[in-house]
Amino acid sequence: MRTHTSTSRSSRPGTRGFEAELRDGRRVRIRLISPADKSGLIAGLTRLSPRSRYLRFHRVVERLSDDELRYLTELDMRNHFAWVAVSLDEPGQPGIGVIRYVRDAADRRAAEVAITIVDDYQGVGLGRLLLETLLVSAMMNGIERLRAIVLREDEAALRLFRSAGGRSSAGEDGTLVVDIPVSSPERTLFASAPQRALEPGAGPRASSP
Repeated sequence: MRTHTSTSRSSRPGTRGFEAELRDGRRVRIRLISPADKSGLIAGLTRLSPRSRYLRFHRVVERLSDDELRYLTELDMRNHFAWVAVSLDEPGQPGIGVIRYVRDAADRRAAEVAITIVDDYQGVGLGRLLLETLLVSAMMNGIERLRAIVLREDEAALRLFRSAGGRSSAGEDGTLVVDIPVSSPERTLFASAPQRALEPGAGPRASSP
C-alpha cells in the first residue's frame, strides 16, 4: 500500500492528512476529523447496511442526534482523537470511514477504539490502514494500549484487531474485549505518514519510505 503525506487544501485548521491507494486501486485521503464533518457522518450512515450499523453501535441506529454529532466531531485530539477517510475517486470526496480512540479516564495509558467503514469499502485494506494510523497517533499521545469492545459475530473486526496483535477475552452481553498493544515492530509500516501529517507546518507531499 502506498502512502503520501500532504497538507490539506482546506483552510480549516487540523485537517492535514495523507493519501493512500487501497488494494483495489481506489484512492483515499486520511485526515483528522473536524467539526465540519457532521454532514459527512450523516451521509456516511446512509451507506452503512443495517447489519454494519448494528455491529458498530451494538444497537439499531437510524440517525445521529445533534449531541452525538458534536461528540463525534468536536474533539480535543488528545483524549478523544479521530481520523476520517474520504474517497478521492468519488464526486465531493465523501467520507467512507472513521476510526477513533477515547482515553480511559481511570487509566491514562489506555483508550477505547472504534472503527466504522462503509460497506463498499470493506475488505480492501482501509481498516488496517486506519488502525495502523490511529495506533501511531495513540503512541504519540502517550497511550500504551487500545481496547475494542466487539460483538462475537463481528468476524471482520476481530480479524482486524487480532492482526495488529490484539488478544481477546470474554466481555459482557455477547461481546469480546480485544486489547491491542500500541507499540510493536509492525507500527513502522505507516508510521511516517501519520507522524508527518500531525507535525505543525507539515510540508508539501512527499513519498513515504
